[in-house]
Amino acid sequence: MFRFAALLLLATLSFSLFAQKDAPKDKEGMYFVAFKNKKGTPYNIAEPEAYLSERALDRRAKHNSPITKLDLPVTPEYVNKVASTGATVWLKSKWMNGVVVRATDAQMKKIGKLSFVDDTYYTAPAQYKKTAGLPYIPNLDRPAPVVEMVPVNKTFYGAGYPNLARLGGDSLHMAGYRGAGMLVAVLDGGFPKVGYKDFLGYDDAAYIPAGWDVVEQDSSVYDGGTHGAIVLSTMAAHHPFFFVGMAPEARYVVFKTENGRGEHCQEEINFAIALEVADSIGVDVTNSSLGYTVFGDENMNYTYEDMNGRTSPASIAIDRAFDRGMICVTSAGNSGGDKWKYISAPADANKAFSIGALNADDDSRAYFSSFGPTADGRVKPDVSAPGVSIVAVDGGGRGLTGANGTSLSSPLVCALVTCLWQAYPDATNQEILDAIRNTASQADRPDGELGYGLPDFTAAYRYLATRP
Repeated sequence: MFRFAALLLLATLSFSLFAQKDAPKDKEGMYFVAFKNKKGTPYNIAEPEAYLSERALDRRAKHNSPITKLDLPVTPEYVNKVASTGATVWLKSKWMNGVVVRATDAQMKKIGKLSFVDDTYYTAPAQYKKTAGLPYIPNLDRPAPVVEMVPVNKTFYGAGYPNLARLGGDSLHMAGYRGAGMLVAVLDGGFPKVGYKDFLGYDDAAYIPAGWDVVEQDSSVYDGGTHGAIVLSTMAAHHPFFFVGMAPEARYVVFKTENGRGEHCQEEINFAIALEVADSIGVDVTNSSLGYTVFGDENMNYTYEDMNGRTSPASIAIDRAFDRGMICVTSAGNSGGDKWKYISAPADANKAFSIGALNADDDSRAYFSSFGPTADGRVKPDVSAPGVSIVAVDGGGRGLTGANGTSLSSPLVCALVTCLWQAYPDATNQEILDAIRNTASQADRPDGELGYGLPDFTAAYRYLATRP
């Protein structure tokens, strides 16, 4: 799945949901089935506790985000009638009001004739068999990690200290803001070794992040490529004297949304549904070191004109998550040195906090970091952070590794966004992001290379203190 060129870790994928209508006739395929409405649903707006956690409702209340029909789960009767055709219902999406199914061409013809079906789209070849009875929402009955408090300096933080200090996050940590009380979701392609307590430096296996494998629908998210494990470690690892991450006291939940067997537009639907679940369980901040531009199937490819924040379902989902009180941090892309050049989806989302990459020796743009603006002229990336020779815990469990990419700059910023929000829990998501943009190195002259520039989280902390 992942394209590693000079250790660039950003997955450069792509999607156009409406481009390809049909799977091969002689095989099962994956399809998205869109419903016309939510008539007959047993859920209602007045009783959101049936489908949203208390934590999610509290976050929405803080942001004055009303419960709408978009939040209602899909109509169960519709799901059952789709399943009665013999198709396997794979995923359900309330925000897109539909289901993903594994089905033959004949079954899809039956589904297309159902009166409540609005449209159907081919999304990927069928590659997995679903295991019945697995939970749809990750089990969060896990305690927040309890980690040893150590002095905030190079000796105790080890290889994690330089980037923390460069972003002004050392002051946040010195003040005691290391992510405690915050819930962070990481969407990626695999988390091997994360299932072992020693990988992140925990003393108790109970602190291992909860997770859900959206791709395979099996019982473990702790498999696949190492990309997600490396990304997570920059935030969550706590190995004093060796490597301490940027938000070691936060609680994490991980979602495997990327398919290692091929690049298809189903991955963006996986992404959108993972954000729906993250919203429902009360996640505060998300990181996605992912990008969608071109697929192996060229019929699904994007063009730069599609980078408008309104085309990709992943980008649309980010805007919906933000409207419900979340902050979604995402990598801008690693295409600055190739033909594509520009940012990828979902970095083009109106309300995504998209992160470019900086060189190690100065604050200039790393050659691979994707350019903005969006196709409709908005400033992207939002800010840029260190993205060259970034130290992380090796995803194969072999000590530390170094890597380049906006895949690394994004979690560094995500973790400090988490710490900053911990410091000001009454602030809205918009106030947090405004503070970071307004105190970054080129706040008065944002551009298409670095956005608002290098963040200074110490300055952002002070900025928020001046709020009315």
